[in-house]
Amino acid sequence: MKMGVNASWLKAVLAGTLCAGILSGCMGGGSDELAGSGASGQVQTGKTRGTFATIVAGGQQPIQVDPDAFATKIYCPPIQLKPDTYLISKYVRGKENEPEGLLYQAAIEEWARSCTREGTDQTRIKIGFSGHVTPGPAWKGGEVDLPIRVAILPPAEGEAPIVSELLAVPVTIGEGQPSEAWTLVENKFLVPQNKQMKIVFGFDEGRKKRR
Repeated sequence: MKMGVNASWLKAVLAGTLCAGILSGCMGGGSDELAGSGASGQVQTGKTRGTFATIVAGGQQPIQVDPDAFATKIYCPPIQLKPDTYLISKYVRGKENEPEGLLYQAAIEEWARSCTREGTDQTRIKIGFSGHVTPGPAWKGGEVDLPIRVAILPPAEGEAPIVSELLAVPVTIGEGQPSEAWTLVENKFLVPQNKQMKIVFGFDEGRKKRR
């Protein structure tokens, strides 16, 4: 069952309106349009300068104009969840898939991304995720690290990723808790400007050992 993490709240975090706590470094100059939970908007306005220019027109008083209003638009890649990677279920060794052996379940429930101009030829992509971890009957309390893989891929199949990062989300869960919400916002992704690409993400537990 989907828990109560609101997509618009996560988008607000990426937009910089909630800069304290979970967002370690809000980006200056304002954010652009956002796409969440698989939305596919692809063009966003990039910020170039945070100051206002003064222009004088035909005997009128000087007018304050934001130069960003005339900035060229930058491409912001679509974001999508890799199939069958939204959920992690951890069990006590030897009790896999038995209800009483469940340690916890973790789910990715909401996601969003925004793009801003970086210099003259790069785009900075900020990505946010949120979800819940629910402890099972076998959980005794403690911390888990949720592994989320973010890959930025070229349009052609089979080409090497432009970016591939494994992010860790630490979550502390008490014994017997109903669930614990988690949020991750990361803005370190730099890619070439206005190049076609896509963002793919999901839980990545690595190669599972054969039984």
